[in-house]
Amino acid sequence: MPERRSYTTKGRLTEDLGKIEQYRNILEKDVFQNDEPHWRRISKNTITLFQVLIDQDLHDLVLVLEHYPRYTEWVCEHFRYAYSYSENRADIDAASKLLFLGEPYFSKQFVRNVVRKLPQVDEWSLEEIKHFATQLKGNEDSWHPVIINHYCDTIIAYTEEKKLHPLQAIALTAPIKKISRKATYDYDADDRDAVLDIPYMN
Repeated sequence: MPERRSYTTKGRLTEDLGKIEQYRNILEKDVFQNDEPHWRRISKNTITLFQVLIDQDLHDLVLVLEHYPRYTEWVCEHFRYAYSYSENRADIDAASKLLFLGEPYFSKQFVRNVVRKLPQVDEWSLEEIKHFATQLKGNEDSWHPVIINHYCDTIIAYTEEKKLHPLQAIALTAPIKKISRKATYDYDADDRDAVLDIPYMN
């Protein structure tokens, strides 16, 4: 079940500033070459940093992009190669912010790989799913529509797949049936991106 960060706004800002300082040494030394191909646009140290940040829960990744927006397009493109994640699931708030930041650079594989990194409904208990459905309703105007729609579809599919008792299914789906779904980016595809789990280059 995704956990909300419990620290205060002041404490969060202090912590975030400390984290930015630890990344600043690498980022300030980087020579960003916007006209170069993907793998030559930034230094090897910066590539490694972003690979580590993508592998984590995305909170620090978003923090870096908010302070260094010039890397946003590169990061969105790099999700094309981010095919092998660790067990670290994304923080949903951070994933939502990343999608909003990345909207000008959306590609199907970028959005799909962000969605793949989200916490999985089938890893939760029925009570946790019920609680999350209520949380989803409460965040329908703040979380990115890609995330809202994904979880609405996933929870409905879960209730059908598990053949739950009708009352259980109603309890799980009641909050999301009140959500006004918004049209958003269509990241479904039948192309090679849809099932490919290894990187490739055009």
